[in-house]
Amino acid sequence: MIFYGSKGTRLHSEQVNGIKCSHCEKQTTHTFSIFGRYAHLYWIPLFPMGKKGVSECNHCKITLAPKEMDEPLKLAYKNVNSNSRTPFWHWSGLGLIAILIALVSFTGNQHKKDVVTYINDLQKDDIYEFKSNEYYSLLKVASVSKDSVFVIANDYEIERQSRLYKIDKSSNYTTEPYGISRERIKELFDTKEILDVDR
Repeated sequence: MIFYGSKGTRLHSEQVNGIKCSHCEKQTTHTFSIFGRYAHLYWIPLFPMGKKGVSECNHCKITLAPKEMDEPLKLAYKNVNSNSRTPFWHWSGLGLIAILIALVSFTGNQHKKDVVTYINDLQKDDIYEFKSNEYYSLLKVASVSKDSVFVIANDYEIERQSRLYKIDKSSNYTTEPYGISRERIKELFDTKEILDVDR
């Protein structure tokens, strides 16, 4: 279940003296309150959705929205509203999303660099993700010699690369190891037949 919606918070309150109330006809103090609304996802603010405000006569306690205010009250409201600022935390959800995207991008780029290193520095127990026709499977490095790598094929294939983890079990590597030259491993990687290396 996804919890989303909008919420409001008080941004600013200010009292202004000497304004005549259109309701009680008294020259009195009015309290202006400005509220900011923001969209949220799982109660984390994503972005602001604007500001709204009200005035309250301190004498008769009538509360008015901007469209109900007369001109002197509306002018005072606009001045108070201009002094209120949307807080940075109303944007915090978008900030977190941006940081997460940047982190995922950095991690992905770092992994690509690591894979190139792994292909040039073959090691026992590396797992190669590869594509054969329309299916994906795995090769596990059993041993490495000066010019070759000996791999054990996984007994299973799967339709999506993202689900290869489901077949990466020790019990699924039962075939006899066979040798592939180091140069051939690099060729398979360059031609995108070997897609990834897990170490």
